[in-house]
Amino acid sequence: MKKNLFFITTGLLSLFSTNSAFAQTKTKVEGVWRITEVILTFSNTAGKDSIITVNNPQPGLFILTKSYYSLLAVRERKPRPTVEPPKDPQNLTDAEKIARYDSWQPFVGNSGTYEIKGSMILRHPVVAKNVDVMTSETPETDEFKLEDTNTLWLKPMNDSMSPHVRVKLVRVE
Repeated sequence: MKKNLFFITTGLLSLFSTNSAFAQTKTKVEGVWRITEVILTFSNTAGKDSIITVNNPQPGLFILTKSYYSLLAVRERKPRPTVEPPKDPQNLTDAEKIARYDSWQPFVGNSGTYEIKGSMILRHPVVAKNVDVMTSETPETDEFKLEDTNTLWLKPMNDSMSPHVRVKLVRVE
């Protein structure tokens, strides 16, 4: 009886220790985030900045798991144009090709791995709509700030163009 009790206890202890060894701690940024606000800052030659706040941006999701991410968003303030079905899907006309380009041009989509270094998220795209993003040796870098557990601010650091962008995301899961 003592022998069986010993084996049962040892088995339970090993089960609990194995379970805790495989338990993963969740970082504060892990989750599904929805883009809720975009702040654009334009610098002009007079040294005065113009700021535009977009409170109802086009749809966008940023999904962060333990070490992978996926980012899908539309980068324009206006809705994407609808595109009529082609007359011959195998042979698009130039006008149909241009319409599809115009529709997909503002769409951003990339996924890959990421790492956090201080207040920076370094994204390493594995697959992306834009080939340059996918094949670049330089990671996509965002400065991030958690305002609370449900609000995440991102400021892209690779974007040297005007306007400068800050994005507010709210946790949805």
